[in-house]
Amino acid sequence: MIIDGNDQRLAVATALQMQQSGIQQTLAPKSSQQPDFGSGSKSDSVQSLGGDTVSIKINVPQNTIDTLQRIGNASDILNSLATNLRQTYEGLTAASALTEKMKTTLDNVVKNYPPYPVEDQGRMEQLMGYSSLRQQLQSLMLPAPPAPLYDKVKHLWDGLTGGTGSSVQVQSLPQDAPHSHVMAAAKQLDVISSQINLVQESTVNLVMRS
Repeated sequence: MIIDGNDQRLAVATALQMQQSGIQQTLAPKSSQQPDFGSGSKSDSVQSLGGDTVSIKINVPQNTIDTLQRIGNASDILNSLATNLRQTYEGLTAASALTEKMKTTLDNVVKNYPPYPVEDQGRMEQLMGYSSLRQQLQSLMLPAPPAPLYDKVKHLWDGLTGGTGSSVQVQSLPQDAPHSHVMAAAKQLDVISSQINLVQESTVNLVMRS
């Protein structure tokens, strides 16, 4: 199954929203007034219109309190999971955009025939632009997917980040780089683009099956 970047983010957001909605419905109040479940019992004093005070004692079983606390914890976990996934996808999206710009820059050099002379001013400007984009890409910190998913895509993540765990490593090219080095860097960018797509697709599939 091939899922583009927009569909992937939508699938993840939809899956997490469905999980959170189930919990939120469970916690939805049945009336405008809710008892305090912080303890097993509670006495509330209510002032009536006539000035009399009426005491109301509510007894809540301990297992009910424990259940509500567990549901609250599950909701917190899902919120944290959604936040971490969003950060991962934002980082991958930014890395993908920079990778495409770098590839376009090198294509302007590689696809020219006959090739630019190494000392050509236009060629050197293109490679300077590549170097600037490369610095941006390598300074971009990529948050890894949250633990439940990361364990299953660790091999893909390590391949993308070159073992650093948090950034994409790309070949450097000086302004006078030979044509063969420029072609090799362009091919590397194709591989990185495919790796980004693979991490996104694999993560989405794991979320949809969970």
